[in-house]
Amino acid sequence: MKWFLIISIVISATLDLFSQGNKFQAKLDREEILIGEQMHLTLRLEAAAADSLVLPVFDDTLISEVEILATGKVDTTFEGANLGLKVLTQNLTLTSFDSGYYAIDPLTAYANGNPVESNPFLISVQTVPVDTAKGIYDIRGVAQVPFSFTEWLKENWLWIALATALLAIIIGITYWYVKRPIPAVEEKKVPVRPAYEIACERLTKLEEEQLWQAGKIKAFYSELTDILREFIELRFHIPALEQTTDEIIQSMRRSPNFSVDLIGKTNQVLFLADLVKFAKEKPVGSENKQNMLLVRNFIEETKQTSQTTSKTND
Repeated sequence: MKWFLIISIVISATLDLFSQGNKFQAKLDREEILIGEQMHLTLRLEAAAADSLVLPVFDDTLISEVEILATGKVDTTFEGANLGLKVLTQNLTLTSFDSGYYAIDPLTAYANGNPVESNPFLISVQTVPVDTAKGIYDIRGVAQVPFSFTEWLKENWLWIALATALLAIIIGITYWYVKRPIPAVEEKKVPVRPAYEIACERLTKLEEEQLWQAGKIKAFYSELTDILREFIELRFHIPALEQTTDEIIQSMRRSPNFSVDLIGKTNQVLFLADLVKFAKEKPVGSENKQNMLLVRNFIEETKQTSQTTSKTND
């Protein structure tokens, strides 16, 4: 109990010591204004760098007679030796439409949850001086000046000339574009290569590159599945190049062109390729050769169907 009392006293004294270093200042750029004029109030709160500081929050008035027109953002800076002093600053724009002297009580900020008061200050709002020796006159109305088209042309002739020239250029370009002769372009008919031929050519090239033999497993499966996806898209009009593995398998199941065994083998190749690309799976050489054979067999098995379909469409 004795030690607990000693520790409590030390902590309390330490907190008092830190709170004594806190400083909150409110400073006006001018203390006297005329009715409707503006003045600026700068708030500056200083404390230790590790302290948690909060400036006072205002609505639209400082007091009922003094309005707040604008509240600036709170800026935080660090000053002093080893940047051990934290400083919060904020600017407020004030005005008043009631003449008089207004004493502003100390504002309250918080450091580590403890209140810190600023200095009080005085705002003087004066009326506009009126010379009572002179008579009182009505406000003079707006003078009416007759419109002169000639003077307007003299002041704006350059802009009129530029606008006329620009309009003439636009009309000329439009007329030329509409009336220009359009040469007849003869369409070149590009023969469509069969999907089977494209796939076989790419498979042969992939075999010659020997990617998986060189340890480039990910590049090998990326090219292999791309060949398979492209063939499915060209042959069966399934958007396999944009679909995921699950979407491709679902599309194949809805089509009458694929057997259950063919769908299973296709899923095997695509699923393993996904593991290689995203889970860093590394199949052995025999698996790579087997998957290459599965893709080739898939293309071979659907080749005859493709030819029959083409003849039917013709």
